[in-house]
Order: sequence, then structure tokens, then C-alpha cells
Amino acid sequence: MLIRAIWTIGLLGLLAGLWLRQGPLAYSVAQQRVILLGRYTVEQMTTQVFVTPIVLLVVLGIWTGKEKSPQQQRQDQFRTILMIVSILLTVAVVDIALRMFEGRQYIKTAQSHHRPPNLSIQGTFEDVPDAAFTFPNAPAGYPPIKYELTTDGRGFRNKTTLSSCDVVVLGDSFAEGSGISDESVWPVLLGQRRGWTVCNLAMSGSSPLAYLDILRQYGLALKPRIVICLLYEGNDFRDGNYPATGLTEPPPSLGRKVFYGSPLRQKLKTLMIRTMAPIGRGRFDGDPGLADPSHPMYAVAWLPLVIPATGGYPYAIEFKRVEELYRSRETLAASRGVLKTQEVVDQIELFCRQNNIRLIVGYAPDRAHVALPAMGERLDADRLRAFLALKMRGLPIGEKLVPEVLGRLDNLESIMADYCREKGIEFVGLTTPLKEAMLAGKRVYFTYDQHWSPEGHALAAEVLAAKIQ
Repeated sequence: MLIRAIWTIGLLGLLAGLWLRQGPLAYSVAQQRVILLGRYTVEQMTTQVFVTPIVLLVVLGIWTGKEKSPQQQRQDQFRTILMIVSILLTVAVVDIALRMFEGRQYIKTAQSHHRPPNLSIQGTFEDVPDAAFTFPNAPAGYPPIKYELTTDGRGFRNKTTLSSCDVVVLGDSFAEGSGISDESVWPVLLGQRRGWTVCNLAMSGSSPLAYLDILRQYGLALKPRIVICLLYEGNDFRDGNYPATGLTEPPPSLGRKVFYGSPLRQKLKTLMIRTMAPIGRGRFDGDPGLADPSHPMYAVAWLPLVIPATGGYPYAIEFKRVEELYRSRETLAASRGVLKTQEVVDQIELFCRQNNIRLIVGYAPDRAHVALPAMGERLDADRLRAFLALKMRGLPIGEKLVPEVLGRLDNLESIMADYCREKGIEFVGLTTPLKEAMLAGKRVYFTYDQHWSPEGHALAAEVLAAKIQ
């Protein structure tokens, strides 16, 4: 009885520890990660849901188990193995069936992808946080937008399938357009301003390797006079976009294909988030203690930023974006992501030069790169330090932090501007125009979604049209 009691207390104590341990709330909000029941990360909840019934069954077995003969033990083991195999086979069959009948959002080709051709999708975009549990007292985002997304015969976002054009656009979702309708995307507005035919070959979820592949597969055949390649600093310079050597897209691992690519896993995760994320979502709304540095949400309670100070709009920033931009110029310049992206730009420039095409490299800054400097003197050093200290160490002390952070935000853009200047490639940075527009009261980014708003696209078209004389 004493041994049973000790085992029971130990197992139930382990279970209680799992459920009482609160997840990293502020860090999860800063990264826009999901929190369930107002306390737990998805990984925590998955572990708890998996471990709890096992522990309870073990405890039940401790108090109800009886001595069994070797033959009975072998039978129990056989039944257990048979049950596990049956469950695994059922899961595998359901997963395979879902993979077979699930509609494809993208079609993979060589080193890139595109949407299904001749597609027409209508919907309503809502600018809301990715996670239900988010910044305390979170304001409303950009008003809902009714949109239409149309693809041409090649599977790219164009109303018609062009055989030739004046301008080809390469890029990711900042060029294809995310959350807005066909007529508001900056390549369309650029064509209207100049009276040119513009073929938008940008594709959401792409990287520079895909831009190069799309230019080779589709762009050169259109015989454009100009190619605009828009680089987004939020993800186009990541090391993970490239393998250790060469300029080919790294193949997905078997584990990523089987586990992370499983539609059954995704559906179960979505179900768990839908049912548990709304519970406790407003746990800290109206909490008077948010100004206390010891409060668990102090590090993110000052977000979203409101710009300009009077009558401005709110802009959320993500921790990972600031972390990436905070690296020193030397570290960034020597990183594989930057060096490989420069190699891709070289290859694009070579193709353009061989075909007598004018190349323009555009630079799309992340929202944090624009919003933090726009805060100016209102950017509080203590709040910013608490935000960065969620993961980063060795931060400058005192008032040195703010100028150092703001001074480093331009490093990546200046590296690419200098590189293009050395190579004789035209470079158009959009950071300064976006910041000026933000300070003038224009809502150029969405509040929670990372992309440009319709006003941001209009500004990009205006700046690029002025560049292309």
C-alpha cells in the first residue's frame, strides 16, 4: 500500500506540475504564437492531452491491478500491441486519404510554385491577430476588405494571359498582393500610372531562388523592357532559404513531408486551436497592473504602436523581425542568406543584361523597420528592453539601447543598396517613403497582418513609377 501511495503521489504530482506550469505568454504574443486556455502553448497542451490519460490509466492500474500468470501477461501484451498497430494503421489510412482528396493551393514546378491557372477566388480579408490570445487591450485592425484574386493561364495574379509585356514583376506576397483585391495591387497601379502592360509573376511564399526560376521559366519569354524584383527583408535573406552549397532550393526532409505535411495533423491542430484558443483570450484586458515590470505581459503591453501620436493608427511588431534586424552589419553581410541572395540578384542581372532588359531591385522593409523609427522620442527604452529581453541577452544598458536598435535597423537595406550600387544595378528602397507616409497619417501597413494595406500598395506604385522614367 505504501509503495502504491508513493507511486500515485509521484505520478499525480507530475501531472499537476504539467497543468500548473504556465507557458511563456509574453514571448508567445511577441512571436504571434497561439496560446490555449489563456495559459498554454500548443506544444504544452499537446503534451498534456497525451500524457494525462496515460498517467491516469497507470494510476488506475496501480490500484486495480492483480497478479497475473505469465500466459495472461503475454495475452495482455499482445492485445496492447494489436491496439497500437490498429491505431497507427487507422491514422495512416485517414492521412493518406486526406492527402489524396485535398485540393491543391499551389502547383510545384522545378524550384518554384504557382497557383492553379484561371482561378477566381472571392472572399473577405480580416486584419486580426494570428492568435486569439494577443496583446492586452488589442485595438481593432484594418477594416475588412472584400477581395477578388484572379490568376492567368500560367497561374499568376493577372486578369489576362499576356504573350508579351513592358514590365515583369518578381517577388513574394508583397508583390503578388496579400489581403487586397486585384485592382489594388501595386503592379496593376504601376501599369495604370505609366500606361504600360505589367505582368505580375510574383508568388506568395516564394524566396529569391523562386524569383530566378520564374524569370527563366516565364519572364524572359514575355520579352519585357523592365524587370522589377522586389525583395522583402522579413524573409528573403534567411539562411534557411538556401542549401549549404549551390543555388537550388533545399528539398524538404522526410520528416517534414510525413509529419509536418500531414493534413490530419493540421486538422487536429486546427480543431484544438478553435476550441481552446478563445477561452481566456481576454485574461489581461483592463488589468491595471500591466505597467508593472513584474507583470507577465509587461513586455508586450505597450504594443501595438500608434503612429502618429495624435489620431494615428496601430501597428503591431513581431519579436523575430526585430531580432533579425538587430544583428550587426558585419554579421549580416557575412551570413549565408545575404550572400546567397546577392548571388541570385547577380544571376537575375546576368539574364536581364543578356536580353537587354533593365533590372530594378526594390526593397520592401518589414513593418518594424518602419514603425519603430517613426515612434521617435516616444519609444521607451525600458519597454523596448523588456521586449527584446524576452529572448536576447547582452543588450545595451540605460538610454543607449534605443539609438543602437534604431541604428541597426537600416543595416540590411544599406548592405543591399551598396551591393547593387557596386554592381551597377538600380535599387529602390521603400523604407523612407513608407515612414513619411505613416507619420503623415496614412495607414500603409495592416495592424496585425504583416503586409501592406491598399494605401501601402498605392505608395509603392507611386515611388516605383517615379523611379521608372
